[in-house]
Amino acid sequence: MLQAKARWNVGKLEEEQAQTIAQSLQLSPLLSRLLAVRGITDIEHAAEYLHGGTDRTHDPFLLDGMDRAVERIRRAIRDGEKIRVYGDYDADGVSSTSLMVHLLNQLDCSFDTYIPHRVHEGYGLNKAALDAAKAQGIGLIVTVDTGISAIEQVAYAASLGIDIIVTDHHEPPEQLPAAYALVNPKKPDCPYPYKHLAGVGVAFKLAQALLGRLPEELLEYVAIGTIADLMPLTGENRIMVKQGLERMRATSCAGIRALLGVAGVAVKEVNSTHIGFSLAPRINASGRLLSADAAVQLLTTANEQEAEQLANELDQLNKERQRIVDDMTKQAVAMVEELIAAAGELPKAIVLAQEGWNVGVIGIVASKMVDRYYRPTIILGIDKETGMAKGSARSIAGFDMYRALTHCDDLMDHFGGHQMAAGMTLEAGNLPELGERLCKLAAEWLTAEDYMPLLHADLVCAFEDINLENIRQLEQLGPFGAGNPSPRLLFTGLALNEMRTIGKEHQHLKLSLQSGARESAAAVEAVGFGKGSLSEWISPASATLDVLGELSV
Repeated sequence: MLQAKARWNVGKLEEEQAQTIAQSLQLSPLLSRLLAVRGITDIEHAAEYLHGGTDRTHDPFLLDGMDRAVERIRRAIRDGEKIRVYGDYDADGVSSTSLMVHLLNQLDCSFDTYIPHRVHEGYGLNKAALDAAKAQGIGLIVTVDTGISAIEQVAYAASLGIDIIVTDHHEPPEQLPAAYALVNPKKPDCPYPYKHLAGVGVAFKLAQALLGRLPEELLEYVAIGTIADLMPLTGENRIMVKQGLERMRATSCAGIRALLGVAGVAVKEVNSTHIGFSLAPRINASGRLLSADAAVQLLTTANEQEAEQLANELDQLNKERQRIVDDMTKQAVAMVEELIAAAGELPKAIVLAQEGWNVGVIGIVASKMVDRYYRPTIILGIDKETGMAKGSARSIAGFDMYRALTHCDDLMDHFGGHQMAAGMTLEAGNLPELGERLCKLAAEWLTAEDYMPLLHADLVCAFEDINLENIRQLEQLGPFGAGNPSPRLLFTGLALNEMRTIGKEHQHLKLSLQSGARESAAAVEAVGFGKGSLSEWISPASATLDVLGELSV
C-alpha cells in the first residue's frame, strides 16, 4: 500500500454564497464556488476581483518617505545633477532597474545604472561602488530592490556627500539606514495599505508619484519582477500583473519580444507561467553566472538586432546554469544521504557548504533540496581565499527563516530576506554552529506533522464539471502564482482507463481517467509530473483513484 507523502487540505464552502454569486454575475457554478471558497463572497467584491482595473491601485504618496524621494529627484533633475540607479542582480532587481531607465528617460535627466557583481561584490550597496560613484560625479543614488539593511553603507555615502534614496521591499531591520528618503511598504508605521509589493512594485509607485499619473506603459516590468520574485499575486500586485500581462501580449519592447522568442512563447499567449518558468530564469541567468548588466540592456534596448543577440546570450547562459545546478544538486543530495546514514535520520534543518559551489545558483539548489527533503535548507559556497561562505536559504511552512537567522545573527556578517527565503554571509568556521542552532530551532518550532508537505485543494469537484467552457472561465481568477495559485480540484472515485509512463527517463505518469461509474465513454487525460514510479503500484484493471490536480485546455 502506498503511504501518504503529503497532507491534503480541502477548502470549506458555503454553497448558498456560491449560488448567489453565480446567479448575480451569471457565472458557472464551478467558478462561483471557487470565488466563495477563496473568501470572495460579496457580489461587488467578486465583480471587482474579476473585472477591476488599475483604478483600484493605491496613492503612491501613502508610502512613507515618497514625498521626500520625489522632492529630491526633482531637485536633481532641475539642477542637472547626475543620478545613479543602484539595483540588484536578480530578475526583480533587473526589472526594477529597467523600469527606472524608462522612467528617467521620460524625465530627460542625467543618469546611469549600476548593479553589483554577485560573485565579486555580493548583494547590495558596497563602499567600493560608492567610492566609484563619488569619483564619477554622482550626487544622488536611488536604490531599487535593495538598501533597507545598508546602515553602514548609507552612512558612508553621506560622508562622501552622496544622498541616497532607498526603495526596497525586504524586511526592515530594527535599525534603519539614515537615508535621505526611505520608501518601503514594510517600514514600521508606513500607512501604505498593501505590504507585499515587489521591489519593482515600489519602483513603479515612485514612477507614478514622479509622473503624476499611473504609467501603464511600465506595467510589463512590474509583471516580470513581481512574478519572478514570488510575491503574492493578491490585491494591488494582482491588478498590476494582470494589466502588465495584457500589455505584454501586444508589447513594443524589443527585449521582451526577443526573450519570448528564444523561449518559444508566442507573444499573444504569454501568461504568468511563461514569465515564471521561461523569462525569469533567463533574466536571472545573467546575474547568476556573469553580470546582470546584459539583462538590463536587453530590457531597455530599442534595437531589434541587439535584442535578439542579447536574448540568445541569456538563453545560452541559462542552459549553462541548468547544468551547474544539476551537478551541485547531485553533490548536495549525496551529502544529505551521508548525514542520514551517519545519524540514522534526516536532520531537522539542512545546512550544506562546499568550496567551489557557484554562489549564483545556490538559491535554486536550496529550493530543489526543500522539494526533495522538505526541510528548512541553507546552501553555501565557500571562498577558498577569504574563508567566507555566502549562502541562500529556503524554508517550509511554519519555519520563519528570517526570524531563525535573527537568533543566529552573532554568527553572521550579514543576512536579510523573508520568512521563506534569505541570504547570508559568514565565516566558514561558523557553519557547524549555524547548523546546530537551526536544527534546535526547528525542533522547538515544528511538529512532526509540519515535516509533511501540505497540499491545498480548493474544492471536491464532480467529474461532470470538466468541460472547455468551465476551464476557460477559471482563467478569470488569474493571473496565477504565489498567493493566488491555479485552482486545485479534488476528484474522488475515478476509474483508470489507461496508464503509461512518458519522458526520456519515464519519469512522468500519463493517465486516462473516467468517472467511477464508467457510464460515459468520455475520458480526461492527466499527467503526473515526476510520478512515473507510481506506475508499479497501480493496477489499471482495478484501481480507483482520488486525484488532486489542476485543469487546463
